[in-house]
Amino acid sequence: MEAPAIAPWDLSISDADFEKLKAGFEALDMNQRWEFIAKDPDKNGIISIHISRSWTEEDQYILAVKPSDEGSAKITSITWEQNKGEIRVGEERAKKEAVIVCRLMLHCDFDTLPLYDKKILWAP
Repeated sequence: MEAPAIAPWDLSISDADFEKLKAGFEALDMNQRWEFIAKDPDKNGIISIHISRSWTEEDQYILAVKPSDEGSAKITSITWEQNKGEIRVGEERAKKEAVIVCRLMLHCDFDTLPLYDKKILWAP
C-alpha cells in the first residue's frame, strides 16, 4: 500500500463468516478480480486477512481478526489504501467497501451490518 490508513473496528462476525475469511479465495483468472489470503496468527492470536486485487496482488484492505473461544470472531481493525487515483478513501467508505467485497466474493453475511449498495466500489 502506498498510503495506508488503519482504524479500529469492533465488528463481531459469525463462525461461518470467520471460516470463509480464513479459507480465503485465489483468483483463477483476471475475471475474478479479488483474492483473499489469511496469514498465520501473530503472537496475540490475530489473523490478518489480506484482500487484494488479483492482477496486481497489492493489498487493498487488511482485516485484523481475533478469534474467540466460542467459535465466533471479531474484526478488531482495518487497514486500507487511502488513495485510489484521485479518490481519497475515508474510514467509513473503506469499511463498507471491505464488507461489500467479502459479501460478493466469499458470500459472507456480516448479519449485524446493513446491506450496502455495491455501486460504492465504482463511485467517485
